[in-house]
Amino acid sequence: MQEFTSWLTENITAASVLTVFIGLMIVSAWRATRSHENKPGPVIIALSFFSTFLSTNTFLGQSGFGYKVGLVWLLAGLVFLLCAILAWFVVARRMIDDARTVLGEDLDLDRITIPAYLRLKFGGAAIGYLSAIVVFFASVLYMLAVFKGIGHIVSRIINVSYETAVIGVCVIVVAYTSWGMIRAILHTDAVQGGIMLLGVIALFTSCVIHVDWNALAVSADFDASGEPLGGRLFSWNELMAPLAITGLSLSTGIKMMVAPRLVVRFLLFRHASILEIRHAKWLAVGLLGLTIPMLFSLGVLAHGIIPQEESQFFFQNTDQVVPYLVSQLFGSFWGAVLLGSFLCAALSSIDSVLHVAGSALVIDGWAEWRGSASSVLVDKLQRIVMIPVAIFPAALALNPPADVVPLTALSGALFGGCFLPALVLSLWWKQKNRRAAVWSIVAGAAAVVLWSAGLAVALDLSYIHPVFAGLAVSLSVYACTPARKLGLFSNGS
Repeated sequence: MQEFTSWLTENITAASVLTVFIGLMIVSAWRATRSHENKPGPVIIALSFFSTFLSTNTFLGQSGFGYKVGLVWLLAGLVFLLCAILAWFVVARRMIDDARTVLGEDLDLDRITIPAYLRLKFGGAAIGYLSAIVVFFASVLYMLAVFKGIGHIVSRIINVSYETAVIGVCVIVVAYTSWGMIRAILHTDAVQGGIMLLGVIALFTSCVIHVDWNALAVSADFDASGEPLGGRLFSWNELMAPLAITGLSLSTGIKMMVAPRLVVRFLLFRHASILEIRHAKWLAVGLLGLTIPMLFSLGVLAHGIIPQEESQFFFQNTDQVVPYLVSQLFGSFWGAVLLGSFLCAALSSIDSVLHVAGSALVIDGWAEWRGSASSVLVDKLQRIVMIPVAIFPAALALNPPADVVPLTALSGALFGGCFLPALVLSLWWKQKNRRAAVWSIVAGAAAVVLWSAGLAVALDLSYIHPVFAGLAVSLSVYACTPARKLGLFSNGS
């Protein structure tokens, strides 16, 4: 008891700020459960999309990764913005119109999933089960990365161990996600998005004010091998090849068009008018266009703030760069507020991914296999399943196998390699049937897994990211598979 009292005395400011943030999430979830609104508006959809994409992986992983890559990392930010423009200005309108036809406008929000959409669009159970398997495993991989990032954030906010932070966040996110489901997620994401925007602006502005600009041009910092950086921070190919950066960022950015936690926002928006879609796309892309350049500049600016003698550590631990900047540039109160905005970034992603993964098991797996199950039973089981689904990646995150960025990129490669033809290409290439969609998912998944497991190294092509291998194979299979009827994979038309 005395130990707890001592800890509370030392961390009362941070603990109070964190309590306020959690309270905001609970109130938002409670308000959502009081409403049975089945038609979220453009502001909610845009803010939810924005906050769900900019997770801890972006706030910590992507932002800090620029510390060891240098100015060329801004190329990754450009790829992100191009993917956002494609997602909202090219794909969104067609997918919303298609969802209106496939799903109708009366289906409950909690029953709308990507596997269900593909199953109804192409007909038959095979594509639903296959896509549910991919969604579940890629989502678990992504949650592992988010839990790792969020553990570092919370441990710094309230000075607890990393393990305690991961477990505490797991309890919080399971509680409000299973309580309010998708409506709570949308409303809490909107609140979190506003907080995150203020946090990004505050951190970037402070870095610009405090950075030693002279130390950036010819940096005396040391890289991972102990060599001085010199002018390599501003080189476009010495610290990391542009092609490798393009692949790494594309595997994450492409999720705006294929990742279930993001694409489902388009399906939820199927009631929208042309004007509402226009408002949502400009707001979502505008917010990403404002924040991404700021975030991707932080790693480079950090070389003018972090002492030279500590540079080698941060070269090897880029996830720690942003938390260090916060602790050095802000006092206890504002530092806690800013790190609290990063906590919002983590929660806004992990709640959506948790809902998607749980739905894949219950709605797209068990309920579809069962054939007939009451909506009440499905709803209860969906809420219960979220507990083990969250515990599994949280437990893995206690001893994570890799940094945040590679984990996120592998998850994105799976989504891109598997779903781009069936979700996006099919909106224009309507002649293709279920058979082509099914085999493109199978081939894309196999390509990403084999490439990541060692095929790239064996072929001396390790500089090519798995997302390119997955996309090349899945698109080729989708294009070359003849649209003819054949047993399980025929579309019955």
